[in-house]
Amino acid sequence: MTEIAAAPHVDLARTAPFVLGHAMVRPSSCEISGTQTTVTVEPRVMQVLVALAQRSGETVSRDDLIAVCWRGVVVGEDAIQRCIGRLRKAAAAVGGFDIQTLNRVGYRLRETTDAKVEPDVPAIGERDGRPTIVVVDMQVFGTEPAAEIFAQILAQDVSAALSLNRDLHVLATNTTMSRVAATKEWSAGDAGLRYVAQGTLRRIGDQYRLSFQLLEAASARMLWVHRIELEDVDGPSDDLVIDLAGRLSTEVMRREADRVLRSASELTAWEAVVRANTAYQRISLENLPFAIAESRRAIGLDPDYAAAHAALANGLAATYEVGGACDPALAAEAQFHCDRALSLDSNDPVVLTWVANALSMTTRPPKGLELAKRAVELAPTNPIAHLYLARRYLYLGEPAKALVCLEEHERVAPLFPWQYFIAFNKGLAHFMAGRADEAASEIDKAALLNPDYPYTWLAKTILAAVMGRSDEALEAVGRLRQLEGEDSLDLQVARIAHSYPDGPMRSTLQALISDVWSRAHAR
Repeated sequence: MTEIAAAPHVDLARTAPFVLGHAMVRPSSCEISGTQTTVTVEPRVMQVLVALAQRSGETVSRDDLIAVCWRGVVVGEDAIQRCIGRLRKAAAAVGGFDIQTLNRVGYRLRETTDAKVEPDVPAIGERDGRPTIVVVDMQVFGTEPAAEIFAQILAQDVSAALSLNRDLHVLATNTTMSRVAATKEWSAGDAGLRYVAQGTLRRIGDQYRLSFQLLEAASARMLWVHRIELEDVDGPSDDLVIDLAGRLSTEVMRREADRVLRSASELTAWEAVVRANTAYQRISLENLPFAIAESRRAIGLDPDYAAAHAALANGLAATYEVGGACDPALAAEAQFHCDRALSLDSNDPVVLTWVANALSMTTRPPKGLELAKRAVELAPTNPIAHLYLARRYLYLGEPAKALVCLEEHERVAPLFPWQYFIAFNKGLAHFMAGRADEAASEIDKAALLNPDYPYTWLAKTILAAVMGRSDEALEAVGRLRQLEGEDSLDLQVARIAHSYPDGPMRSTLQALISDVWSRAHAR
């Protein structure tokens, strides 16, 4: 491999790309590329790979890894093993190297081929349009050593959490430069960098004030800020890291969605998928054709892009479900693209999430639950994974498990833009659990947040009828008739049949909607 200068710790930002067998390793972007695929790893995992590569063929002890990758901070054996496990998974995907464990001694990296790879590659972000972000070191006001350590670990952990989001390219923090200097250097040196996240920590009386900001890299313009009061700085909790990473990624993706919606031409496949899923956020028969068209555009740009096939499957399946499951051709085509997506990349949590949801809306095979669980396991900070796992549990008639997933979703992404859909699914879960008042409250919230979602008014009509609120039921069905036409009763009945394929509940709910519909028509 290319020789890497010795350093007291592994500084990813200053480590040049190097070759392992036929794999190209880019430490600054935490990417490992083979001949057919590129995988992204967490910054800490990349630090371990660099440390092993610096002494390729030699055994590196656990103490040595802790010294150069964790700066001597004591960590458990499981932390090192977790990094080694993720490196082995990456090696299995791209080839070029493997890692041996020497019991009670340490680890040794081996290259598996002498093939060379040209290191001259396009800048990160230019390849596929995805946004690139760097979390620079936090600024600490004061001289408390504990606060300095807390800030350093927090910045690294937030960066690691962001790296699990496959929609982002996360650059490693250059721990030796100031925040302003880092912003200028990255802006000048990497044309793909769009965002810089930075934080400050200061003592205010008996508490600490943590402030995190998101900056536009090109202009250093502040885009977003979040402040938290902390009782102590013993160490960043998982909840704090997930909260910050979730808020940052949600804000970045909101801005990226706005950007790509304004750019109708010269899109990358990734950008076309973003456009598709932005339309999918407000599910209706009017928006779904746009989502499908953009997914098809993405496949046209890159036929082997797994996420594009998964997005198309999702749009087709949603059209099938919203249309009352009356067009089997839609379900068949959705199934085709589910299979195609999984054959292209069965380890992408986004692909697993969308395929699981598409299957839930069509044939609902048991495999969908396993795919949704796997997506959450691979990307615990991805809110969509938790949301679609919740929907999977709803289809299986397990509302308690669905509510747990929805609560985890809200913890991971408090700024999630589809709030109406979260409220709607919470309402369904409460209804299935026999809590009519809680269900009505959530459905009312969903109706306020998105008054054009027909399923909300269908649910509201049924809930009001079940609770004996005749006027509310008539008002809700009136809104449903305005949205979808006075002759759309058959569609509503078909939707209920699809949602309740078995059991007496289907007939009961169909009778309720038919009765309210006829009373509204007689008015």
